[in-house]
Amino acid sequence: MSSNLILRLRAGDDSCFKEIYELYHFKVFCFVKKYTAQLADSEDVTQNVFIHLWKYRTKLDPNVTLEAILFKSSKQEISKWYKKQNRIFSVEDDQLIKELDSAAEPDEDISSQLEKIEYLLNKIPEKRRKIFSLHKFEDRSYKEIAVEMNMSPSAVANQISKTLQFLKKNSVKNHELYWFALFFISQTEFIS
Repeated sequence: MSSNLILRLRAGDDSCFKEIYELYHFKVFCFVKKYTAQLADSEDVTQNVFIHLWKYRTKLDPNVTLEAILFKSSKQEISKWYKKQNRIFSVEDDQLIKELDSAAEPDEDISSQLEKIEYLLNKIPEKRRKIFSLHKFEDRSYKEIAVEMNMSPSAVANQISKTLQFLKKNSVKNHELYWFALFFISQTEFIS
């Protein structure tokens, strides 16, 4: 289906572009939102991803999945957005920019990275995995999770920190984790 959409898009099919936008807008937005501070910035960057897709439609490779194309474009647009900001970056922001700017992974590696993250997350204790999922994939605050899980916000923060340390120790980068979150959101949409 993805290659058919790309072929139609390459031919300049407006209705195909609308179809792609409807299918992927929310997923791209959720991915971008993890990196941008304000909702308006997330919306702007997301729009830029789709503008880029339309602008370069004739150069798209039908053998590459739409998800991979949108992921790569999202990383590029987020990186551009960070560079345009007139503010002092934190160490974490600086690391994120380096990750986004680094050579893009070959598209076929994306699915293996997703499998690796899923495998690693399944290795942590169930309660910690649930806390981490609520925070990273459902965008819940420490306080909200603490109430739901009947624990203190500092205990929630500790569990999330331990999970992040475990993932980083196993060579998982921030942008890979957020791509996994995007994938996770898309899968739960299909299930429900």
